[in-house]
Amino acid sequence: MTVGRRGYAPTVEPPRDDAAATDPLLEGLTPEQRDAVTTAASPLCIVAGAGSGKTRVLTRRIAWQSATGAIDPRRVLAVTFTRRAASELRRRLRRLGIREEPAAGTFHSIALAILHRHWEENGRRPPELLQNRTAFLARTMSRLDRTTVSDLSSEIGWARARLVTPERYADGAAAAGRRPPRGAAFTAERYAEYEQAKRARRMVDFDDLLALCHATMQRDERFAAAQRWRHRHLFVDEFQDVNPLQFALLRSWLGDESTLVVVGDPDQAIYGWNGADPELIREVHDHLPGVAVLHLRTNFRSSPEILAAAGRVLDREPQPAVRPAGPAPTVRVVEGADEPVELARAVRGAHRPGAPWAAQAVLARTNAQLAPLRVALESAGIPVRMRGETALLRRPEIVDLIDDWNGRESLAGRIADQTIDLEPDPDTERQAMIELFLLLAHDHLALEPDASVDDFLTALRSDDRTESRRDAVELATFHAAKGLEWPVVHLVGLEDGFVPIAHARSRAARAEERRLLHVATTRAQRELHVSWCRTRRRGDGVVAREPSPWLHAFVTDEPHVIAPPPVSYTHLTLPTMIIRCR
Repeated sequence: MTVGRRGYAPTVEPPRDDAAATDPLLEGLTPEQRDAVTTAASPLCIVAGAGSGKTRVLTRRIAWQSATGAIDPRRVLAVTFTRRAASELRRRLRRLGIREEPAAGTFHSIALAILHRHWEENGRRPPELLQNRTAFLARTMSRLDRTTVSDLSSEIGWARARLVTPERYADGAAAAGRRPPRGAAFTAERYAEYEQAKRARRMVDFDDLLALCHATMQRDERFAAAQRWRHRHLFVDEFQDVNPLQFALLRSWLGDESTLVVVGDPDQAIYGWNGADPELIREVHDHLPGVAVLHLRTNFRSSPEILAAAGRVLDREPQPAVRPAGPAPTVRVVEGADEPVELARAVRGAHRPGAPWAAQAVLARTNAQLAPLRVALESAGIPVRMRGETALLRRPEIVDLIDDWNGRESLAGRIADQTIDLEPDPDTERQAMIELFLLLAHDHLALEPDASVDDFLTALRSDDRTESRRDAVELATFHAAKGLEWPVVHLVGLEDGFVPIAHARSRAARAEERRLLHVATTRAQRELHVSWCRTRRRGDGVVAREPSPWLHAFVTDEPHVIAPPPVSYTHLTLPTMIIRCR
């Protein structure tokens, strides 16, 4: 181990030993990673810090345990939070030599596949799936304005995730410190109306899929036993994002012969506002009795300087770093009117000759902050894309592709025919998206071999987050950036009111905002550039802004210097830049 400069993360080198040399599945792993791969403990919780190689460990564990006969890969079920993550896990396993493809999917897609089996075995007609809760609320409660409908949809989603019924909503919201815009009583009444409207139309939403699957596993013991035998080895990624409804479902999938591995990081728990319960991983011993806990701390992604800043965000020691030392984070102070142009200048200045534009990302706390920045970057001739702006099923080439597909036909037959008929497309991006769509369809067959076209499209709609692959600077919110990384990251708008967001008033909410900034910081591999605005336009006037209370984390030596620079634009490495911190 090499000790870094004061306040920086120490750097470490992955060890080489005889065990790694004789087993390629253990090659290149650190001792902590090797322990996580080889231990026979179950249940097992792997607490994996940012950039610590959790996906590598997860796939190596499945492959190594399969190779040694500890588990049967045909009985593996890997639970992820996006279909993209599930596909990546399966691709890595194929590269590691796993011939029998393990099933992998999101909670929703797995629940839907299980329910399809149950409905088919019992000759029941599946209920209609409500694809868009917000649109349904707007239709059935047409007297409400769009903002109220959106707020209601969010509150209902939170309540379902936390197992809060309409009757218990007012008490549950009060206990959680939630402040629904029209009041708890109003929200509870509309929540009850929503549930009644679904029942009257024999419809279920995506949260109902989880609840129905859980109820099915509880009621039909013969069927449940068969499902538990089918998937005896469970692996759950991003465990810090699991909500109580998902955890109840997970428990229903476990039998006496089951093994369980959960992987997550409490420092990256950023979805409490949406119903996730980080206490499940923080107090994992209470929720999974007898669990063994292993920690992965070494960071393979970011430089020591970036990890030092990330550690200061959370007010703790930084993760050990594998990357060599690099430049310290920079901070830029601008006037609000100058922010878009100065960002474009900074992005162009960070663009290395011959490097792809996709090596850079611009991250903000809210989507609203990104729109004017996108215009400025495009005006400067810089290609950009906004994460989440184009869902896969809404892309024209995918709409054209599935236009003549019959929803009741076999998915396996359809993609076999489609692959044969597929002609090369001169548009490489369009071709890539079609190939990705067909790969997702193929992956779905491992989860549901008898799936129809409709089964796959329905599951895809529950998690349609596939992105364009063209070379462009990515614009994303802090939340949307989770799980991603770039060599160069620009964090914009680090002002009080954005970071933390103004409505984060409770201690728990502010702690989550702090973790969110930590997540955004650790997306950077080599360079991190931070900016905030001293003024912003509001209505017809200009208002003064204060820096984020956590901006000091990006100051390397002197975190409390008191006056902002007198010019509208500076780009200096701290601490030579003077800022104002509260």
